[in-house]
Amino acid sequence: MVKPCKFSSVHHYDHPLSSVIQFDSEIDSSTSQNDKKPTGKTNSIDVTLVKTTWNGLDPLSVALSSSSAENQIVNDGDVEKLTIRSSFQFDKGTLSTPNVSQKVRTRLEQLDELEEGSINEMHDLSQQEYIKRIDEMNLAIKNAWDSDQRVKALKIAIQCSKQLSTINAIHFYPSKFVLITDILDNFGELVLDRIEKKKKIPNSQTDDSKETCLNWFYKISSIRELLPRFYIECSVLQIYRFLFQSPSSTENHQHREEYERILLRLTRMTRGIGDPLIAIYCRVYLCRVAIKLLPESKKIFLQNIYDIIDNVDQLTCSYVRNCLTTQNIGYPLYYSLFNPAMNWIFNCLFYKGVNYDNVLKYFCNKIEFFKNTSCSAFVLSSMITSFPTEFIGQNLSNLVTLIKNIYHHHSQIEDQRDLKDCAYPKYLLIKCIGESLVREDDFMEKYSIDENLLFIDLWSLSSQNNVEQQSRQEFLCCLETCWSEIIAKYCSVDFINKLLGDIIKNVNNHEPYDNLQQLLQILQKIIINGSKRISCEQFFSMNNLLPYLDLFHKESIKIDACKLIVTYYNQNCSIINDDDDDCLMVVNDQPDPVILNAMQYLCKLIHDSIDSLTLEDDKRQISTLIIGFIRRISCKQQQDLEARLNFYIESRANFSNLDPVLNFIVQQVNTLAMDAHCLVNGRHTKKTLSFVNACMAFSYITIPSMYDIYSRLQLYLSSSHVSLMNGCLPQTDSFIKLTITLIRQLPPYQEYLDGKFYSNDEFLYSYSSQLLSTLIVVPDNPELGILYLFKGLYNVLKEYRFETNSNYKLLIWINMSKYLATCSKDNYPYHIERIDSNDTLYAQDEEFLKEIETYFDIIFQESLDMFKKSQYNLDIKQQLNIALDFIILIINFDNIQKMSHVINQLWNWTCKTLTKHQFHCFDQKMKSIYNYLGKTFDLQLKAN
Repeated sequence: MVKPCKFSSVHHYDHPLSSVIQFDSEIDSSTSQNDKKPTGKTNSIDVTLVKTTWNGLDPLSVALSSSSAENQIVNDGDVEKLTIRSSFQFDKGTLSTPNVSQKVRTRLEQLDELEEGSINEMHDLSQQEYIKRIDEMNLAIKNAWDSDQRVKALKIAIQCSKQLSTINAIHFYPSKFVLITDILDNFGELVLDRIEKKKKIPNSQTDDSKETCLNWFYKISSIRELLPRFYIECSVLQIYRFLFQSPSSTENHQHREEYERILLRLTRMTRGIGDPLIAIYCRVYLCRVAIKLLPESKKIFLQNIYDIIDNVDQLTCSYVRNCLTTQNIGYPLYYSLFNPAMNWIFNCLFYKGVNYDNVLKYFCNKIEFFKNTSCSAFVLSSMITSFPTEFIGQNLSNLVTLIKNIYHHHSQIEDQRDLKDCAYPKYLLIKCIGESLVREDDFMEKYSIDENLLFIDLWSLSSQNNVEQQSRQEFLCCLETCWSEIIAKYCSVDFINKLLGDIIKNVNNHEPYDNLQQLLQILQKIIINGSKRISCEQFFSMNNLLPYLDLFHKESIKIDACKLIVTYYNQNCSIINDDDDDCLMVVNDQPDPVILNAMQYLCKLIHDSIDSLTLEDDKRQISTLIIGFIRRISCKQQQDLEARLNFYIESRANFSNLDPVLNFIVQQVNTLAMDAHCLVNGRHTKKTLSFVNACMAFSYITIPSMYDIYSRLQLYLSSSHVSLMNGCLPQTDSFIKLTITLIRQLPPYQEYLDGKFYSNDEFLYSYSSQLLSTLIVVPDNPELGILYLFKGLYNVLKEYRFETNSNYKLLIWINMSKYLATCSKDNYPYHIERIDSNDTLYAQDEEFLKEIETYFDIIFQESLDMFKKSQYNLDIKQQLNIALDFIILIINFDNIQKMSHVINQLWNWTCKTLTKHQFHCFDQKMKSIYNYLGKTFDLQLKAN
């Protein structure tokens, strides 16, 4: 026999009922892979989902979250309730196991009671209560079965199936269908398991399985009502194989024909069900059984599809319209209940492929005879959803013509207002086609689709007669799901601009549109997909782009839209030449003024959205976007230095609330000054020197406006470098003075991203090292005295509160000693071109050298005192390094004879310590010192 198709691994998002059954939470990770149990959420009712054979779905509770009025169905101001009609008696508490003594009733009496017993109705049940009662009926079947009350179990199963004959709460019918058929599946498994056990009884002389099987079908045939008889027979249909002869390779074909005959008979039974919704879900259950038994047999599924098409006019009969009017339900919602059922049946039909042309041709031939062709469109919608993209692409012209004919015929029904209200929404067909096509890249070329056919003939259908509010929502729904992506990928800029204009017109011609996320999604798809083929210049040339942003009357959504556009600009306006190994910036003549103004406007909107409640992550994101924009404009203005400076001045005014942006702008202005320096090769003219002074003035004014003290310190120091390189000595002095003053305000601790506080001693050590290296080449101002900047730094550092037992203070004092030792030299190790440093200015002046020696003695002695006190906080290698640094420092200062006693003490201690610990990493350093001092100083090398 053909191996049955397994559906156990189908996820809830692949299920055909997923359009009706949706979940608000993730699947519980504690469940198994094939029995995932979602957790539904509602606003007012605590919903517990029950496990079903439809992959664990509990659509009733989920229907609460998908209903249109705060998860409830409201009818004339009251919450819609459900009803159960059954002769089964519900307990108020937990169900108890039925008494075995009830078996004394004869089977005939039980069957009579089955049909003639009293019927109990439970009215005004909430969705949660309804689920509970259904679960009780499921448990009652199992308890009755376990106590050998087979007929009672059958009776309860029949009463369960009868629940599917009522549509008093039509919105919940698909949910009820899944719950009830789950019970029927369980009942069918109980029957199958019992018969299989009978067949496997050891030492049995007779096979009772066939007789038991016949008895079950006799019971089922005695059920008077069509619907329960149909469902019960479908649920136990798999036991028919026990009535066949033993399977063999020659008899498989015969068994298949028998099953097909039975399934076709059941298919014909569904024709006797008058309500279209009840009938189509009967076909769903039948197809579900058929796909397990005969997955590759198309005859059953094809016949069901043909029957649905033949009887599609029933959807607009007076009976259906009266039911919908009574329950205050419109046809769009009514059709949505059919779509998942149709999709399921089509999926069964198209399992492992089928001749799609035959199904489409049959539909085309039949619609000519329909009284209201538009009601048949829901069948076409399910077809399109189930057809492969290749078939849609190859038959797009036929589908467009078919859609036009369907709605053209419907538009002629001027004198039948009731039928005009029954139309299947046209936009859903256009949406389905778009969703199918967009699944494949380059479908236009792959299937040779004509642009006019797609974007004029088909797409124009979605924007016709957009007068009512519902039409506006339908038009935007098509765009959000797929068509904005298709249009952005394949249409011209003019067409995209026209599309934005159509959206603006549709939204502005009605009352305010609240689904702003939908408009944002449309813009996002246009940007993402259009950026692959549309340049920035073309994109910003669309005159409907900025007016589109005005549709976002909610500030937060409008800012998100602005961020999208700025991100697009930063990603597509490249500043890096990928062909260049050095990654040079691409330089254009000038930025387009239209783009520049538009981007400035958008960045200003984003910046102005910042307030006291804005999160730091959001500020960082906004800063990154604005910096990206500034960087790209700067590169486009590379050759025009004055234009760049003016742009930075304007940017400072626009983005003054973001420290990272101001930091970047100051760095760019400093770079601008260095560009001017390179332009004149360091020999400034009056004009270029004036320009550099303007740049330095910009930095001097801008840096204090920043909040972050660490950024200010770094910018002051880098700005002093730039001013020194350009020969602006007064500005250099001013920046260094501000730096030294700001160190006084440096807090002892700073908070890092992990929320912990860390000492600033290490930062101060690193920063003071950079500052001292700069001071070496900065000449003194004759009016302010010798080393006045260094003296100011020393006084500030003495006042700074270092952490207790901190080693960094000692290291800083050693660095200051090294600075003084360097300043005492005839020639400094490095210079700035065309700048005379102190070695040239003082030329070994005695007063200058005396001042240096005075401060060296003070700082060196303080360093020695700190070394003695902090010696226990340092490891041996650190102590050795510092001790040798002291000796080298004395040598560099040429103060060997005066400090011979210090050298002796340090040298002896170092030799003793090295001998004790056997450290060889200092051998080379020790030998170098010994070779230098041995000529003029009495030293003994006691190390190895």
